[in-house]
Amino acid sequence: MLIRKGTIEDIPAIVELLKSSLGEGLIQKSERLWRWKHVENPHGASPVLVAEEGGQVVGVRAFLRWQWIYKGQILQAVRAVDTATHPDYQGRGIFKKLTLQGLVNAEEAGINLVYNTPNESSKPGYLKMGWTEMGRMALKLKVSPFAYKRKAMPKSPPQDWHKLESLVSRFSNPILSIGRVQTLLSPAYIRWRYLENPIFDYYFLSDYQSYALFYRIKPHRFGLEMRVVDLIIDDKSFNEKAKSSLTASFKKISSSCFLTSASGKHYQLTSNAYPDMGWLPILDKGPIVTLRNVSLQEEMFNELSKQESWGYSLGDMELF
Repeated sequence: MLIRKGTIEDIPAIVELLKSSLGEGLIQKSERLWRWKHVENPHGASPVLVAEEGGQVVGVRAFLRWQWIYKGQILQAVRAVDTATHPDYQGRGIFKKLTLQGLVNAEEAGINLVYNTPNESSKPGYLKMGWTEMGRMALKLKVSPFAYKRKAMPKSPPQDWHKLESLVSRFSNPILSIGRVQTLLSPAYIRWRYLENPIFDYYFLSDYQSYALFYRIKPHRFGLEMRVVDLIIDDKSFNEKAKSSLTASFKKISSSCFLTSASGKHYQLTSNAYPDMGWLPILDKGPIVTLRNVSLQEEMFNELSKQESWGYSLGDMELF
């Protein structure tokens, strides 16, 4: 069996392998999705490994590139995401071989760390391969009882993405000044992550001067969820008037949804900027987060292994 780097030419075979191994699920697999996610990503193209036997791709492992910034240092990271083994080849250690070779390649490429959000079934395998469990993501939830089982989608305000994009370069994460790990923002990232996303429709609230709050609406059996995925502001112009404007726009959408969710960590660190999210406490009920050191000094990695070093939003950690 040959373990090698995946190429653009492998994409059709990779997509077929994902379908045959994993099924369609909630997110339909396609060449368009793969290219957007693993080729067009402004953080960089994903390192992809495939296992090949007899000219057939029987295993795949992709590592989504991501750039974080921490105390002024850009961290080159990859997220262990899409992986599949052909049903006829399962039980032969292909997943482990691809993962371990991926770590070797990552170090050679100057990657600093790997992170992912495994489930309870896959977590033990990662821990055996040297991953560190950081704990569960914290969530901030708001419930609007009168919107229970409401199905009508809330009307979003006019969405002028071109106008917003011209302002993004002067916006920043509200936690920028407090030295927590955050995604390296750029207009290209915002466009790729939210506007061009082929899976979900994302919307934003903005006064086109001082803030932009990004969200999507997710249907559930109990009604709708407003998922707040990002909040960026202009520190110089975001004031009480701007926060009142954001709060008013936010209330129109969230009151139509039974559930509103946001990253508990991001909300806690930037509560002076976030609109009101109700009285429910922050809960450690989100996905498990695990890290694997690749090339960081031990002292730095130990810092990053603590939840309090991070300030991620749901948009940073959402699976797609």
